[in-house]
This record gives sequence, structure tokens and C-alpha cells, in this order.
Amino acid sequence: MMNKYIEIEMLPTACGIGGSFSTEASFWLDNFKAPFHSIEVKIDTGCSISTIPLKRLNVSDTLCNTLKKFDILNKVPYFLSYGIESGGLKHKAPITDEEKMNCPAMKFEHKIMDFMIGGTKIQSDKICLNYDRKGNILIGMDILKDWDIHIGTSKMTGKHMFLACPMENRGSDYRRALEKHFGLR
Repeated sequence: MMNKYIEIEMLPTACGIGGSFSTEASFWLDNFKAPFHSIEVKIDTGCSISTIPLKRLNVSDTLCNTLKKFDILNKVPYFLSYGIESGGLKHKAPITDEEKMNCPAMKFEHKIMDFMIGGTKIQSDKICLNYDRKGNILIGMDILKDWDIHIGTSKMTGKHMFLACPMENRGSDYRRALEKHFGLR
């Protein structure tokens, strides 16, 4: 059954301060012949461009290197993303194919089809793939910018909740959930 909106309870950190919002996603990628189902993704409003690190999906190093080489040779559009692990330091952009192969910051733009997050159909048809990292799959602001989003403490459960709905899905079900959890009309 397809949902019209996403409802996620915050997972607290081990130390009890803060937390994160994770859910499952399903999708097809243009450079794979099989679908991906029940893949954990994190909602990250601090992430500009949604990214799937393929090693997180247990794709082998050999296949990741082959796919990265293919993308470089075919001049697939890419972005450089150093993330939090780089400490915000500036890096020299790779120029040669060899420098690109050795650069873990490259993420390549690919088509994504039948994209569902938390059981909700997502209109986005592009996502970035990184072939070098093993970090979390992040759903960022390139997708979230088109959603109505509310984060707060649920009046019903007392838990911290993330309620979000693609703008085209806003309807009575979503409004009822907002009223139930946050008292919003």
C-alpha cells in the first residue's frame, strides 16, 4: 500500500542527546538491472544533494571501481562532496582521469526510478551515486525542498516525530496526521 505522507519517529543517539530520522526506501537505478528494496535511508536537511554510497548497499569494490571508471569515461555529470569527515577543508578538484578515480569526493548523477521513501512515491528522477564511501544514504534538500515538513514532539505519543508530505500529496490524511501529532490544522 502506498502512503501519501511519511511519518517517522526519531531514533535517539546512544548518549541520548539528539537523534536521527531513518526510514526505508525502494528504487531502481539506471546502471543496475535489479531493484533495491527495504534500504535504510536517513533524512538529512543539512545535505544539499541526496546521495547513495553504493558500498553501503554491499556493492563490491571491483564493481564500484568499474562503474566509476565508466562514469568518468562517459563524462557523467558529477559533484564534489567532501562531507563532514573532511572537516570542511578545501580540496583540489581532480582533473585527470587518474585523479578522478582516486577522488572519494565525487558523486555522479544518475536516474532513479520507482522511488519510494517510507512507502511514499517520490517524484525526483535523479540521485547521486558515490562509489568510494560506505556512509549513510542521505535524502537531502534537493528532494526535501518540494515537501511540507514538520518536526516536533507528538502530542499523541510524546515522541519526537518527522511528518513530511510531497507538496502534490497534501490532503486530508496528512492534515489529520498534523492535527493528531502537533495540533496543527
